[in-house]
Amino acid sequence: MSRRLFWKIFLPFWAAQAILLGALYLRVHYRISAEHPWWIQPERREMPVLADLAARRYEGQGQPGLTQLLDSLSLANRSRFWLLDPGGSELSGRPLPDRILRGAASAERKEGLYHSYEANVLAARATTGRGQYLLVAELTPPPLSERIPGDLLWTLKLGTFFSAIICLLIAHYLTKPIERLRDATHELARGNLDIRAGKNLGNRSDEIADLVRDFDTMAGELRNQIQSERNLLSGVSHELRSPIARIRLALTLARTADDDERAEMLDRIEQDSIQLDSMLERILIVARLESGQQKPKFEPLSLNEVMDDVLHDAHFEAAATGATIAYQDSGDIRLNGDDGLLRSAVENVVRNAIFYSGQEGKIEVRAGKVGDTAVVSVRDNGPGVPENALPLLFKPFYRVDDSRGTTTGGMGLGLAIVRNAVAVHGGTVSAKNVVPHGLEVELRLPITPISLTKRNSSEVRLSQV
Repeated sequence: MSRRLFWKIFLPFWAAQAILLGALYLRVHYRISAEHPWWIQPERREMPVLADLAARRYEGQGQPGLTQLLDSLSLANRSRFWLLDPGGSELSGRPLPDRILRGAASAERKEGLYHSYEANVLAARATTGRGQYLLVAELTPPPLSERIPGDLLWTLKLGTFFSAIICLLIAHYLTKPIERLRDATHELARGNLDIRAGKNLGNRSDEIADLVRDFDTMAGELRNQIQSERNLLSGVSHELRSPIARIRLALTLARTADDDERAEMLDRIEQDSIQLDSMLERILIVARLESGQQKPKFEPLSLNEVMDDVLHDAHFEAAATGATIAYQDSGDIRLNGDDGLLRSAVENVVRNAIFYSGQEGKIEVRAGKVGDTAVVSVRDNGPGVPENALPLLFKPFYRVDDSRGTTTGGMGLGLAIVRNAVAVHGGTVSAKNVVPHGLEVELRLPITPISLTKRNSSEVRLSQV
């Protein structure tokens, strides 16, 4: 697997560290010993003795003896020597470059040493009975490994090694989450909606960790949306199957039935058609609310009036099972909202409570304000629901008992409409079991929804449960 980003981070970091260490050392070393490099000092100390020896050799043995001496003193690729008479003429017969001659003049003014990047020249005078001579030497710097003291060279090597380790760890630390993110992206593209990239991030809290966690959040939301669409398709196909099957059966029977039976079959077809129409209408409401296509129309309204209208109709439905509805409010509650959506939300919750309270059930409805929030709670004395089912109650087509048909338990769309209707108002809905038994559903609505102009635009998007 290619790790291009890893090497792009590691190699420049490491090279920069190594160059920095080397340059820093050489600069410090040069600054400390610019005037008196340590590797020149042995020859520098010997120059007065060598100058006297060369002058005496020249006076005793002439040019051949001097040349032999200077050749023995010179080291290949290290040093060369010349001897000048009082008039400045070179006595060994060797060519003397002008730069060396200029360096010798400078060396005499600087305690016998001229040190530069161009030349390293030593000069020392010797006086005899015949006059004064000048011995000049050019020294070539030794290799870097010899010029740098051993302890400092090891410091440089160890520093380069440890900088490589540190750069390796940094590059790994920076690129590992990105590699996980790339692999997770590929898995997500292949349809694995459960993949997550941030499992092993620990307490990491930098920008890369934030990116990985945002990816996981996005993957989770994508999974929820796709699952919601699948559930919607599955629920629609399941719910439509029964009335369509009954209609087809009724049509088949009607073709061979007598007049009385045909009339009964047509009534059956009409009932199923009405039920099918109602079901499709609810499905469309849920789909439009969840997609944001249905734009709510906000206007000032009285929540008390909405509650009164809904409960007035609910009393007739409750009378069929002998159930009673007790209503209590805490004064006038006015807010900005969509009358139709709020009415539908409250109506679905109350009808749900009437159904599950059973014969002679008791339903308690309360409306009040808590700060800037209107709160509507509906409590029944039915059997309640399993705790693990509470978070799922407001999902489309969810029913606690999947075996319950639409004739007994509804389609599982009522509470989904409630959740979405409340969401477009910027509110929340929750459910909890109550003691000794029963279920309480609570709707919380802001008195003034977030910016009516924003709410009336298509920017409204519903949260996913």
